[in-house]
Amino acid sequence: MPNKGARPSPPTQTDVARLAGVSRTTVSYVLSNNTSVSIPEETRERIWKAAADLNYTPHTQAQRLRSGKTGTITMLYPWDDVSTQIELEFLTGAARAATEEDYFFNLITAPISEQSLLNLYRGRQTDGLILMQVRLHDWRVELLRENNYPFVLIGSCEDNTGLSFVDIDYETAIFTAFEHLAELGHQDIGFLTFPARWRHKGNTAPVQCIRAYEKACRHLNISAAVREVPYSVEGMYQGFIELLDELPHMTGLVVSYAATLGGVYRAAFDHDLRIPDDLSIVGIAGEASAGLLAPALTGFDSQNFERGYRAAKILLRMLQSDDFTPEQVFLPFELITRDTTTHPRTKQGQQGHAPS
Repeated sequence: MPNKGARPSPPTQTDVARLAGVSRTTVSYVLSNNTSVSIPEETRERIWKAAADLNYTPHTQAQRLRSGKTGTITMLYPWDDVSTQIELEFLTGAARAATEEDYFFNLITAPISEQSLLNLYRGRQTDGLILMQVRLHDWRVELLRENNYPFVLIGSCEDNTGLSFVDIDYETAIFTAFEHLAELGHQDIGFLTFPARWRHKGNTAPVQCIRAYEKACRHLNISAAVREVPYSVEGMYQGFIELLDELPHMTGLVVSYAATLGGVYRAAFDHDLRIPDDLSIVGIAGEASAGLLAPALTGFDSQNFERGYRAAKILLRMLQSDDFTPEQVFLPFELITRDTTTHPRTKQGQQGHAPS
């Protein structure tokens, strides 16, 4: 006896073919919009009506696999330090773009070998990649170019000829941050930036940040010190204390990322430094997180969601076009003045000017 509690099986193409009075192969051609075979319009209409009557839903992923496409894009976000955090806005931006185009979205965080990278394409695990943690000279870029596989960068290389990417100009932003503090009158300015090992590996953003720091030291009338710290709250905390030891009269601070800025706020509190009265801070942070900090951070919007979204959209255009032209996007940077910057106190302990 049939199990009365069992759910009925979903209709198949065989069921549609039986109701329409045609072969299952003909149904497959019609429902996949395959125009390589001539099928009378009357037959096509009868098949679509049968599918509607049966409430048949095509298995999209199976169709894509048969066509040689997976309908999937993948973000490579290598993260070899489990003590740190991945910035989720990159992922949600890319995932949103993929969903809008009816694509699946995958994330890989483990380091990847050359063979594993190629196998993502050859094994039909993905149609295209978004690369993060990009280096000035990135072996992944060279390998994918050599094999003519579709990919987009969040970041940029030293030589971007023929590449598609979405990036922000870290070098200009960090120099502008130093310049802003110097214009307010700060002379002793510290800098907390990405881990040194990232720079030693050639990661583009950390290299650009140190270039900006060195430029500020050359061109601005300031005393400055830098610490390349672990990407963690504890790393920020310890780095700030070391800067205070080197620059005991430090009144300004630049940070190249604000995901772990809580370490600075805590260290300032532990040393009886009020923000911005005793310490002005400029940094790069997502607009939402910058506004949630107390006091709200003066700085630049990192645009993480936008970078993820735009990179995925470029990749999808690349996958869907027969004549794709590389797209290179530098998102605009604008200094947003909030509550963490003001003029330094005078020697008499009085505020020189109103907050700016």
